[in-house]
Parts: sequence; C-alpha cells; structure tokens
Amino acid sequence: MSAGWTLCIDFGTAYSKAAAAPSDAWRSFDPGLVRPLTLGGDGAQGNAFLLESAVFVDNERILLGPAAVARAAETTGAKRDALRSFKTLLSVSDLDRALNTALPISIDPHRQFSMGDLILLYLGYLTASIDRAVAADPMLSGVTDFERRYAAPAWRSGDSAGLHSIVTRLFGQAETLRDILSDVLLSPSGILLGDARKALDRAYASKHLADMGLIYEATAAGAYSSIGLDIDAPALLIVDMGAGTTDIAVLARAGARVEELSDARVTIKQAGDYVDRVLANLILARNPRVKTAAAQGVLWREAIAAMRDFKESLFAEGRAGLRHDGRLTIITLKELERAKDFRAFRDALENAYQHGVEVARTYAALHGRREVQTIAVGGGAAAPFIQALVRQKPRRNAGKVQIVPRPPTPSWVHAKGFRGNLAPVFPQLSIAIGGALAPQDMLASAANPAADGRSGSLAVRD
Repeated sequence: MSAGWTLCIDFGTAYSKAAAAPSDAWRSFDPGLVRPLTLGGDGAQGNAFLLESAVFVDNERILLGPAAVARAAETTGAKRDALRSFKTLLSVSDLDRALNTALPISIDPHRQFSMGDLILLYLGYLTASIDRAVAADPMLSGVTDFERRYAAPAWRSGDSAGLHSIVTRLFGQAETLRDILSDVLLSPSGILLGDARKALDRAYASKHLADMGLIYEATAAGAYSSIGLDIDAPALLIVDMGAGTTDIAVLARAGARVEELSDARVTIKQAGDYVDRVLANLILARNPRVKTAAAQGVLWREAIAAMRDFKESLFAEGRAGLRHDGRLTIITLKELERAKDFRAFRDALENAYQHGVEVARTYAALHGRREVQTIAVGGGAAAPFIQALVRQKPRRNAGKVQIVPRPPTPSWVHAKGFRGNLAPVFPQLSIAIGGALAPQDMLASAANPAADGRSGSLAVRD
C-alpha cells in the first residue's frame, strides 16, 4: 500500500464531495484503493456520498446541509430560502468583495450574517464531515495526514494565484471554526445564532492558511477518465456541466505528459441551476390560474424543491409532472428544447464545444493523429442534450477528424469492491475522485507554501 494518501474536495454548487486515493495511484492504479467518502454519515437520507451545499438561517439557529434543505422545503410559503449555489463565487474577479456581500431578508431575516459568514460555516461543516467520513473508513481511519487539494473551475477572470490564496485562507478559517464548534457543526439541530457569531469572529481572527493544492476540474476529469486505460488519444475534450457553471476544456497527452490546452478553455455561467429556472418558468406559464406574486412564489419554490427528481424523469422518459394544489402540470423534453432561454444556453454550449473540437483537432493533427475523444462529466453528464453534444462532429473539416465519445463512467468503477454503489453516482463524484488520483504535476497550484506550520491534516479527533 502507498505510504501516503491524497484527498481531494469538490466544493460543489448543489453537493459537495470528497475522495481519497494512494498518492502513487497514477503510477500504480488499484480501483480497490479508491475511497469516495461518505460525507453524509451512516444515517444519511439519500446518497451518503453527496453532501448538500446549503445553509438555512432559521429563527434561532443556523442549519447546514440536508437539515437546511429540509427546513427550506417546510417554509415554501413563507418567503424563506436556503443559501445555495454559492460555489459560483469562486469564479468572480473580486472574491473578497463578494464574500462581504449582505444577504437578502429571505435568507437572513436577522441581518446578522454576510455571504462569507454562511459560506465559512458551511466549509467548517464540510471539514467536520470529512473528518467523520475518514474516521469511518476502515482503510483510512489510521491515516493522520493527507496531501490535500480542492477542485475548482478554471478561473477566467481575476488572478488565479490570488484567488487560490483567498480560498486557502477560507479553508484555514474553516478548520479553526471546526475546532471551536466541534461536534455541534454536525448536529442536525444546527448552531445557535449567538454561538455561530462568536465562532465566526474567532475564526476570522485566525491567520491559519490551509495547506492545500488546487486542481482544475477539467484536469481532474482527464485524470479519472484516463487512468487504467489501454487505448489513448492525443486530445480529450471535456464537457463538465455542474449546477452553477459549464466548463469546456481540452487535455492533451504526449507520452506520459498531460497538460491542458488553455486556448480551448471556456466557462459558461449557465448550467443545471439555469435549466432548473427555465423549467420552473415553464411550469409557471402552464399555471395561469396562479396569479398573485405570493402564490407564484409558492409554486416556484415547490418546483425548485422538486427539480432533482423532476429532471431525472424528464431526461429519462421525455416528460415529467409536478402536482400543485390538486393540479398536475406535465412538461415535456421538447417543450424545454423549444424554450427561448434554453435554446440560447444550448447555442452557447455548442459554440464552446465546437471551439474546443477545433483546438483538439489541431493538436491531434500536429501529432499525426485524427482522433479526438470526448467525455461529459459532472452532475449533468447524463442529460440528453449533453450526451448529444459530445457526439457532435465538427462543423468544418468533418472528414479529417474522428470524434470518439467516452462513456461517462469508466469500466473500473464497476469493480466488485464497490458493490455496485459507486457507478450510479460516479458522474457527481468523478471530479473529487479524479482530483485524488491525479499526480502532482497536474496541479494548477501546489500546497500553499505560506501555510503557518499547523497541521493541515484531517486528523481524527476523539
């Protein structure tokens, strides 16, 4: 077994995930040693590998993760919302300013917390959840130190190195917060408002920077999809649709060297959440009897709360239904495809994809090859329009390049050791797994050399 372990965190828009792998996994791959972490704990409802990225400010307490989602669902008629989709902040040019943004009353009726406050509380909760999952894993429970990294979209604005230092500061403060609040962070009953405020103030006073590296999500996708393969191609085009952003990237391979072709990189700030809003608008349009703003707000919240199952049915069966106030509203996939906002999103996707194909084709031609492989990753990988996209031929030079789509789930994910539990959720976990498998030379930034010397390990505490 490897002498060391690497752990990667995918701080997701809808769900956060984490996985560990031996630090030498790239050279000596063994599927049985890939360890996706059960962040939800033993009693998790739903999938234990997926931890809801949500914070809810209640009357007296702050709820985190699934408790926040459940409480928000109970208040659909009260103009109250959970804070979600906050990962998109990682792509803004002025992250510090965004973190200091005040929250709307629907999220914080007490006017006591900033956007950064709630994100820091969530990161403390995520860190504590990772500690718990490590302790529960029989292969990892004795590990006291990890090489840590987090996955993020390739920033297209601002300074990547500068943003990385802000993120490592946030994770460092989150570790301090975890130490202050301890097991209270994992309590389904949440954190008292006063206790949260005091812990946040102490965490902000900390100068600790987390000892973490950064890997771009596209690179992580290339790592998990390339490892263990006998057949290779010089260029791999990746379409990564999550909840908040859709990223197009191309990884190039020449022998053992893997690098991203920066000319191909495109980040579209529309993804799964955007499709959710398009569908919610379609549902509202099909319910003209719901006239008042208050009634429309209730229907909207119910639609968004049910959207995960709604989209699963829509994409699998071509139609899905939502029942509200005794009336069933049916939306078809064709209706979605005809919606003006969705067509604009799909056009942007296709333009970005075709640009990536051209960059990949040029690179392949320079190496005397005509094959370009494509793959869809992320929570939206199974969407019909994404699967159709990665099969599209180039708009020009069609006869000079062969598009070969890879399956979103590699064959090793079906290994007996996973007992069938990993394959169904692999698209959501793939970035965290790929980030753990990737070697050091695939990182965009190495572990922070300015870390203050405190252990950055996810140590198991009594």
